[in-house]
Amino acid sequence: MANRVLITGAGGFVGGALSAGFAALGWQVTGVDLEFDAGAAARLQGCDLITADLGGLVVPDLPRADVILHAAALTTEAEALGISAAEHVARNTAPLLGILRHAAAQPPQAFVFLSSSGIFAGTEGGPDLTDDCVPTGLAPYSAAKRAGELLAASALAGCCPVHVLRLGYIYGPDEMARTSRMRVSVVAAMIAAARAGQALPLRSDDPRRDWTFAPDLAPAMAALVAQAPAGRPVHFGSGHILHDSALAALIARHFGTLRLSRVASVGAKPPMVASRLPALAGFRWTAPDEGIAALCRQQVAA
Repeated sequence: MANRVLITGAGGFVGGALSAGFAALGWQVTGVDLEFDAGAAARLQGCDLITADLGGLVVPDLPRADVILHAAALTTEAEALGISAAEHVARNTAPLLGILRHAAAQPPQAFVFLSSSGIFAGTEGGPDLTDDCVPTGLAPYSAAKRAGELLAASALAGCCPVHVLRLGYIYGPDEMARTSRMRVSVVAAMIAAARAGQALPLRSDDPRRDWTFAPDLAPAMAALVAQAPAGRPVHFGSGHILHDSALAALIARHFGTLRLSRVASVGAKPPMVASRLPALAGFRWTAPDEGIAALCRQQVAA
């Protein structure tokens, strides 16, 4: 596997973490997004950044790459954006179709579609979301990701290997809200509250969630794309599962007394169990206590 990677959604949290991570591994990174704010541009110095709309009628002129990684996504709910469900689906699907056309014209050695545990409606797990669970989510984001899993595999069949990776909850450095992802992770929200001297928000049902440290994504994906795809969507992540209260306790270690503010429960899907992938045998995922310690140190330094 050569080392040129094209990453869509590079201006966002996950895409930016992937871009920075692949660059740190020595890859030649081209990042594509609708826009890059000043912070993202500064963090991605050394990457080639292209501002372009992949969802237009004409596919932008993009460079050839050995790996194409489609991380662009609109996760903010349609209601919050003031758009229809149909428009929300279109805004998620159109950029995928654009990058698929580019990949078909200039086939990479591997194409990676980032799906999400958001494809599940919350009723599928027994008790957790395993590889055997069939997703049934019909919300606009859920439906677009479910469709994307099929579209990527179909559009590039016989053209290049396609990896479909379902991500769960991601936390890490430089996480902030943006229009396409207005809600930050529970970890980020709790650390922000602790830094402000406020009680940490804790949902009344204290859900269990799977957590993956964003800086782990690039090295794990680099190892994965060096081998043949699984031939099915895989649950990609660390396998670390914690209650929200356990996260709060880890954060409180760095800020003193633990104070909690109970917030209403809105229902939570079960945690996603990571697939067993031979390419990642022996890969060391960052433990939550280590990841949270790094974030708290970063916050204090800031």
